[in-house]
Amino acid sequence: ISFIIYYLARYPNVKKKMLNEIDRIFQDDKTRPITENDIHNLKYCEAIIKEVSRIFSIVNSLPRCLETPNELGGYQWPTETMIRINIDAIHHNEEYWEEPNKFNPDRWMVEGFEPKKNSFIMFGGG
Repeated sequence: ISFIIYYLARYPNVKKKMLNEIDRIFQDDKTRPITENDIHNLKYCEAIIKEVSRIFSIVNSLPRCLETPNELGGYQWPTETMIRINIDAIHHNEEYWEEPNKFNPDRWMVEGFEPKKNSFIMFGGG
């Protein structure tokens, strides 16, 4: 949450778009309970959360243990080999992201945008 607050303070135009969306969804009653439908309609808020999570991942790498022998990167790896997925490198890779070091929640708002497979690992990828 602190990184979201940081970026909202640093990018007032993003904060303004977010507040406009909140005003549009909640209109005159910002004290009412949030519904599932509200959450579904807060697309720009979701884009901000995803973009902050992409730039500052909760964890920067994930350990994985191979359950069977496998070929990775042109090498054969035996069962029980421990590998680490470098999430920070994936989230900042120019092959996956245009201007990867730039905070840009609007990238998530492009019609039909879907990150390339395995290029966005928000909660460990399952």
